[in-house]
Amino acid sequence: MKKTILLLLALVTLTNCSLNSNYGLPNTEKINPKLVGIWMTPCIENKESDTLTIKPLNEYRYRLIFDTKEELTSYSKTIKKHSIMTIISSDGNSNTFYGFDIENDTLRFYEVNPKNLTTEINSSEDLLNFFEANINKHNFFVNACIMVKSKP
Repeated sequence: MKKTILLLLALVTLTNCSLNSNYGLPNTEKINPKLVGIWMTPCIENKESDTLTIKPLNEYRYRLIFDTKEELTSYSKTIKKHSIMTIISSDGNSNTFYGFDIENDTLRFYEVNPKNLTTEINSSEDLLNFFEANINKHNFFVNACIMVKSKP
């Protein structure tokens, strides 16, 4: 039961509670090869129920494959030295945003705090302006999820 609860918390962190928008950030950066691989949540013992596989989809996008077999498309953008992952919903109608950083074989995802959004986003330009104006605030990124790269 404890494993199931921890898994659900990890998956919710990666798919639900971060900033959402109908608009996306510019998709102009090539994939980061350090992100590609199989990532596991170290606090869960069942290795088959706590993995996220990241594969290149093309030069600019990733394919995220969750252990639930759900597959989503994503891409990254660097804004003021912060890496942002845009995850596109399965129906392609909305985007969810996460900050991330990679150090050695450790990946940290952070929710983008939706409480910082005080005006309506009506375009991709509005969204980019929001990120640029707020990304250095102390509470912009919240609720870290730590994953480690699986060794081949």
